[in-house]
This record gives sequence, C-alpha cells and structure tokens, in this order.
Amino acid sequence: MLSDLPADPSNSEFLDIRQRHLLYIDKTSQIATFLTNSIKAQLFTRPRRFGKSLMLSTIAAMYSGHRELFGGSFGPELAVYPEGMWHWRTHPVLYLDMLGIQDQGAGIESALADLVYQSALDMGLQDQLYFRRDNPIISLTSLIKAMNRQGQARVVILVDEYDAPILEHMHHPRAALIRHQLAGFYSVFKSTARHVEKLVMTGVTRFVKTGFWSKLNHVMDQPETTVLHDLVGFTDTELDVLWAQIADGMPEIRSVEGTIPLSREAWKEWYNGYRFTATAMEPIYNPFAIVCSLKEGTIKDYWSQSGHLGIVEKMLQEPWTGMEPQDRVPLYLTRPDVASTYELHFDWLDRLEPGRTPEEVLLQWEPAQIVPLLYQTGYLTLTEGQKLTPPNREIANYLSKILLKPWLGSDGSHRFLVYRGHMLAALRSLNIPGFVESLQSVLHLFPHQRFPRGFHQACNLVLDLTVLGALGRIAHSMERSGAQGDADTAFVWDAVSLVIEFKTGQSQSARSGQKQIQDRACLRSLPKATRLYLGLSLYTEGAQVVSWSCQGYSAQGERLGQPLTDQDPWPTARVEIDQRWGG
Repeated sequence: MLSDLPADPSNSEFLDIRQRHLLYIDKTSQIATFLTNSIKAQLFTRPRRFGKSLMLSTIAAMYSGHRELFGGSFGPELAVYPEGMWHWRTHPVLYLDMLGIQDQGAGIESALADLVYQSALDMGLQDQLYFRRDNPIISLTSLIKAMNRQGQARVVILVDEYDAPILEHMHHPRAALIRHQLAGFYSVFKSTARHVEKLVMTGVTRFVKTGFWSKLNHVMDQPETTVLHDLVGFTDTELDVLWAQIADGMPEIRSVEGTIPLSREAWKEWYNGYRFTATAMEPIYNPFAIVCSLKEGTIKDYWSQSGHLGIVEKMLQEPWTGMEPQDRVPLYLTRPDVASTYELHFDWLDRLEPGRTPEEVLLQWEPAQIVPLLYQTGYLTLTEGQKLTPPNREIANYLSKILLKPWLGSDGSHRFLVYRGHMLAALRSLNIPGFVESLQSVLHLFPHQRFPRGFHQACNLVLDLTVLGALGRIAHSMERSGAQGDADTAFVWDAVSLVIEFKTGQSQSARSGQKQIQDRACLRSLPKATRLYLGLSLYTEGAQVVSWSCQGYSAQGERLGQPLTDQDPWPTARVEIDQRWGG
C-alpha cells in the first residue's frame, strides 16, 4: 500500500513521487472506479490541499499508458498494475492548471490563451495550433482538435481547480466579466465533445447549474458518491497501516517545545472528521496535514495556514461584527441546522455589486450563502445526522482565532484557546467554580467598548466559540425559549442540561437569576433524556463576574434543595452533585 518515507507535503506529481519512492497511499483502485463509469464529463470537488492535484496527476499517468510507474522498480505494486485492472490504452492528455490565471487588465482572456499556447508548446503542437491571444476559445478548440488528429485516440482533458479564477477574483471590479470569460472558455469542452474521451474537472465549489453553469450542463457532479468518499483523503485503515510502519522510528520524532507531539490519537483529534457525503461510513483525514505532521514530527495547524481561502478569513471578520445576534457568523458554526443544500447560487453571485474594498462586497453576502461556502471550503463538514459542524481540533481553533482576531489580535486569540480548554474541561467534569474562573479570564481579554449591546454580547460570543471547540459534543443555544420567556444561553451534553442567566446592576444578587430561570420554565424545553438540570446565574458588574449561584432543578422546573454559590464549597466528585440534584 505504501511507498517509502520521507513524506513531501508540497509534491503532487505522481511521476516524481514514484521515481523518488516517496510516501504514496494507494488510491488507484478508487480512481479506476471513478474513471470507468459511463459518465464522460465529471466534476470532483474537495477543499484545497486535499489531494485533488495528485489524483489528476495519477489519472494523467494512467491514461498516458505509463504502466511501469505503478509497479516494478518504482516501488510496491499499486492496485491497477496487475493485468485486467486497467486498460492501459494511451490517450493524449491535456492538463490545465487554473490556479495561476490572473486578470491582465481586460479580464483573463490573455492568461487563458497563454495557458493554451504553453500546453501546445509542451506537446510540440505549436505549429498545428491556430493561436489567437485575444480569443482563447478559438485557441483551445484548435488545440483539442490537433491533439486528436496527432494521437488518433480521443483526448483526455484534466482541469485542476476549475473555480480558482472565480474565487480569486470574487471581489474584483471585473469579477462578472471574468466569470463570463471563463464560462466561454469552458464551453469549448461541450462543443468539442466528439474529440474527447474523458473530462475530469476538480475544484472547491459547487454551484447550482444556472448562469455560468449552463455552459457546462453536461458535466456531472460526483462528490456525493459513497464509494468515492475516500478518493482523496486518508481513512483510519490506511493510517493504521502507515502508523505501524513508522511506529518503530517514533523515538526519533520529538516534539518541539510548545507544540503537540505526534501520536495516532492526536492525528484523529486534529485532522480527522471530514464527511463529503451523508452516507459515508466513516470520516476521513486531511491528507496534507497528515503528511506535514510526518515531515515535522509534531501536531500543528498545517492545513488552515496554507489551504484556506482569503475570502473565508475576510468573511468571518469585520463585516459581520455589526450584525444582529441572531445573524452572527458564529451561530452558523456552532448551531447549524440540518443541511438542506450544499450548493452556492451563481445567479446570486452575479448580482454582487463591485466595491472599492473586498469588505464592501462582503457586506452584500446573504447569510444563507455562508454555510455552503464554509462546507465546500473545508471549514464545516457533515455529521452522521447530516448536520454541519467543524470537523476537528485544527479547524475549530482556526475559526476561533479568525473570529476573535478583530477584538483580541493574534496573541489574545491564542490565549483564548488555552482558557477555552480549561472551560471545556471544567464543564465536562461539572466543576462550576473552574468554569466561571476560566470564563472570567477570557472576558478580561476583551476591549468591551467593541460591544455596543453590552457585556452580555461578549459573554455570548465567548460561549459560542467555547462550544465550537467541543466539536459537536456540547449543544448550545442562545435565548433559549421557555413558556414565559427566554434564557440567555443553554448547554446540553452527556445527559446534563445547564441554563445560564446573566444579571446586572438591577439586582445585587446572583441568586435573583434563579427565580428568572424557574419563572421562564426554560428547563422544560430541554431534552427529555437529561438526568441533571442545572441553572447557573452570573451576576456581573462592568467586565467581571462578581458572584454566581448554581441550582439543581427537576424535569418540571421545580427547585431541588438549596443552591450553591461562590461562597460555598463545591462538591469534589460528580456523584455528590448527582446525589444533591440529580434525577
């Protein structure tokens, strides 16, 4: 299954990987399944740096007839090497990498034409090319026909990151023109279909097939196919085999001070969790992050620092800080609804008005478009229940840093992650004093003049992002509705329900919040599987929690016994809390 180490995270060239005996987890069986179906033109979408380029490079080698690369002296035999596993018929291959396409003053037509000419030059077909630098449609049509004539066999076209020009120019003054030019370029694949054996396009985003996509309505979208869920990315089984190979050398892989040492468990927590189809049997791992961790021997946020799109970082920051609480971006990350669609609407994208700055364009985004974009770019993933949540520790940390950066800067965002870990540990162990202490430490980081709606807005943002770090294991809702009103916030986890109410200067006691929790009957709306209902009232002055009160309740919202306050000793064991308040 595996070639020799060392790993090289920057290498996506199949030929070079095999010649140098670098790490290669064999995906050729899945690739052959992907290619041998009856669909002639296919689109495969995954986030950036997820192995799509290596997949296309492998496909290019398979269609070019280079069987020797898949076995023999080039390393362990891959799945398609034995006779009968692949047809090994030779086809001319046109590989178009769209990542470098940039506006050159009048859109991207010149850049597209240059890409076609360079491809012809690489194949020695420049003399047979009818080249028009001002018309890439004519140039591409001419090249495809020339390749078909020369090789007799029909052409295989591989387009890497088809949507890169769209995403890179989304806020460009000529964004609509660029999308129009790109659509015209891709329309050649339909008009030359009789010369084409196979068309495979990869990218990040999927759009409803209107507008731009009407030029490519013959391209079938394939990412929902269960059997191809792990076409890129690594499975647990594959990483178990890999770990067994490197385990003997682990003493040589040492952690740098301040980083997390490499371990099989850390791989799972930090890089696993991606599901790209609702019927996937198991989540997969981010391959780029795994290979980087092998090379450096430690666990860090590799993918989020190299694979993200600038648009996502801008989207999650300043333009949204003025939104109403119910529309804020953190809500889309911590409490998304069951996913109903994963597609962006291209017609809506075409309605964006150009602005003087990217922020001016971002302000026009409709909230309903945010979730599909975050899913397609790798920041949210499907759960078994078809909800969308951050997939792993790396992504949860990155999203938290980005969302907090406008308030706290880089250093404050990093400190938040430390305090958040303490808060989550305290919650899970029902250490309420520890939870309040850690919350207080986080709140001291915030410049509260940035919260015009008051201190509670800062508290709710902190609690939102705390739940984000729980990776779906703690449910959270703000303004939890009860029979007579709303609670400020509620947590549910492991058969525990915790309602939190913030009180300010109108009362000098945290215990007054307990009456509000009981009167509003918020606990009655919480899950019936709950065995322990707790109400936590926090009395605040300025930017501090000056006192608190925690009370146990029955499923009907009746108080059980007496509350405990910041002046009382807190039980040291969970069993004591259950005996005091539990059902």
